[in-house]
Amino acid sequence: MDTGLKIEENLLYTYIQRVFKQSWIVILILYIFLALIRGFGAFGQENIRILIMVGFILMWILPFFFFSKHGRWSIGIKKVEKPLWLLWGVLIGSSAALAILGVGMLFTKNNIHWYISIVNQVISPEMRELLPFVSVFFMTTIPSMIFSPIGEELFFRGMIHETIREKTNEKIATLVNSFAFALVHIFHFGFVVEGTTLHYLVGPGIVWFLLMFILSILFTVCRKKSGNIFSAILAHSSFNLIMCVTTFFILL
Repeated sequence: MDTGLKIEENLLYTYIQRVFKQSWIVILILYIFLALIRGFGAFGQENIRILIMVGFILMWILPFFFFSKHGRWSIGIKKVEKPLWLLWGVLIGSSAALAILGVGMLFTKNNIHWYISIVNQVISPEMRELLPFVSVFFMTTIPSMIFSPIGEELFFRGMIHETIREKTNEKIATLVNSFAFALVHIFHFGFVVEGTTLHYLVGPGIVWFLLMFILSILFTVCRKKSGNIFSAILAHSSFNLIMCVTTFFILL
């Protein structure tokens, strides 16, 4: 019996496709699961902050567990054919980090820039006081240049984007992956815990959301122009590098 599935043209592995039928259902389930992990990691006790890193590592392996060889090729895991776009990725990511640094200075509340808020989730101010500055800097910067850039680009610019593009078009896929990316990043800035109460900084929080939405579009451009995921990964990694450098040497 012909199931209508062409293995070489499916994003998902055949056994996954048989269970869920629609690839967007799989992506939605994965997105909710990963968002919950990030939320618990961001707002939980310091001893479970590692959940944020766990989420990134899961994003690394998801394309190899759920997507077929064709699917992985479609999201850009393939040979670099436009190496100049690797350099463009670095320049775009670095420039975006500096621009968002400047915008953040206009929306600082109680001297908590959004970059500082992110660093505080990686390593608390109390822990920073106990360790040498150089150790803290590299403990924060090196993981931020590796784990989230690879994981988030494979998942957002890769899996989410291609799943939506397959059913709609490039523009809608870019908007959806950017909205999804921006939405989970509200866990990193906007919410403030005061005692047992969780507050949301409406103005700065909305600006942060919009900036993450635009940043995602820039990463998507890197991926589409280059033809592979590695330019977007480099753009994201460069963004995180500049974020850490400016945080430790300018903001803190």
